[in-house]
Amino acid sequence: MATLRIEGIEKSFAGKKILDNVNLEIEEDIFTGILGTAGSGKTTLMKIIAGTLKPDKGTVYLGDRNLSDVPPRNRRIAMISQGYNLYPNLSVFENIASPLRAERKPDKEVRQRVEKQAQILRIEHLLEKRPYELSGGEAQRTALGRALVKDADIYLLDEPLTGLDYKLREEMTHELKEILSSEHLHKINLLYATPNYQEVLSMSNRTILMHMGKVLWHGDTIEAYHTPPNIQFVEHFYTPPMNLFQTTMKQIDGKPYLYASEEIKLPAGHLMDSLKQNEYILGLQTFSFNMEKGKDTLQMTFFLTLADVTPAGTVLHLEYDGQRMNGYFPFPRDFKRGNIHLFAVPEDFYIFNRETGRLIMQYRGE
Repeated sequence: MATLRIEGIEKSFAGKKILDNVNLEIEEDIFTGILGTAGSGKTTLMKIIAGTLKPDKGTVYLGDRNLSDVPPRNRRIAMISQGYNLYPNLSVFENIASPLRAERKPDKEVRQRVEKQAQILRIEHLLEKRPYELSGGEAQRTALGRALVKDADIYLLDEPLTGLDYKLREEMTHELKEILSSEHLHKINLLYATPNYQEVLSMSNRTILMHMGKVLWHGDTIEAYHTPPNIQFVEHFYTPPMNLFQTTMKQIDGKPYLYASEEIKLPAGHLMDSLKQNEYILGLQTFSFNMEKGKDTLQMTFFLTLADVTPAGTVLHLEYDGQRMNGYFPFPRDFKRGNIHLFAVPEDFYIFNRETGRLIMQYRGE
């Protein structure tokens, strides 16, 4: 295994820039998720790493090895694309064996490696079946087996669950996590591209956030969930999304406040070393609301337009000062349309730079 290094990668199609100066270092023994919507450049980056697409500019390194002139078959990189792309006329055994056949491995070695991989993935009883006889989970395991049977330094999974309905995708996420956390596989290098933040949060150690061909952020997944690094991350990583309040620095009785409304105004005198501008964005997670007033809480008056009640919780669709917002409570509860008072502690607010979108700090009291 080796560190994957991407330096200055650029790619355009028909005059449109798909990747714009992408620079990354992906460490060994790490499950890394690439999160981004359609058109963010995830698949293009994967294909360039695998060698099936040439960049217009930039270099991919695996360890100290420059892969620029190395053909895909010699890169020691395995890739699983969306839809699995199993060979319909081949058995499960031969689908898994196909990379080894391409390398002209001896029949005895092929059988040993395929059977070992099938045992790890718990599909040894399916080896004689054809793809049309498999369930979604079995097809996924077969596609994984075909990739993992190769001698590779890094494995690329490009949106393997996209296109599945919600229930099946949830089941497959659980299965995939179970497979990849197996003691046989936990030390392999994985790069997993998806538009679904729940898959990234569930499985990856580190996350790369991509948007319009650029890397907006790269870091620890759980840390970023609790301390979002920028507005773009907030917009892609939470469902329901974080609530954002346009805020200015305002003097009230001679003292500076972060002012969003008469209800949301946070003392800022003790933060002036960090807050040098006049305009900011305050962010508040949907789950930070409380129904009851507590010590030092802010009261906010929303207009409730709709409450989505499920066994897992209740999502409130709200309006505040002309903006649409959301609240979340982890229990089913009946709410009536109309004005509603919700409460939050000041320390649950995040302060973002309005121009760059970057997180400045989580608010702290005096």
